[in-house]
Amino acid sequence: MPSGSALRAWVRTVVIVLAVPVLFLGWFLGCLWYLELRDDIPASWAVELGTLNPELFPAPVDTTAQTCTEDLPCRWAVTSDTAVVMMFTSQKDACQAAHTLPGTLRHDWLAVQFTPGALSVEERANLLLHFDAYERYPYGEGIDDMSWLPWITPNCS
Repeated sequence: MPSGSALRAWVRTVVIVLAVPVLFLGWFLGCLWYLELRDDIPASWAVELGTLNPELFPAPVDTTAQTCTEDLPCRWAVTSDTAVVMMFTSQKDACQAAHTLPGTLRHDWLAVQFTPGALSVEERANLLLHFDAYERYPYGEGIDDMSWLPWITPNCS
């Protein structure tokens, strides 16, 4: 029976050698997916942003009932004097909104319609940075680019 025992040991080794990389790859992809998942930003956080940074997003109000319609299928919308921020279920819907609404940029699952002349280019970038930082970078350090992931829509073309 030495050959049967050797065969079992060989099979066990092959299974371990194959299972470990597969498990590691699954863990790695799961971590990447979790890190890039920004579609869980609640409207309440966008409203709270007005108290944290009133010069960028003053007096925000939840306008989901007025803004989100069948033609504009956003999950929520928050409006301030400087911008209307809309969260969508898919990045493709956010792209559609960015193409349809004037002065609107798509940022992941968000479409942000800026009020003309209310913010400079730098201030617009800072406002978008606040949404990037939601529960990802508690100290506001950097933005990573994971647009190479297959479930991320890097641009709306």
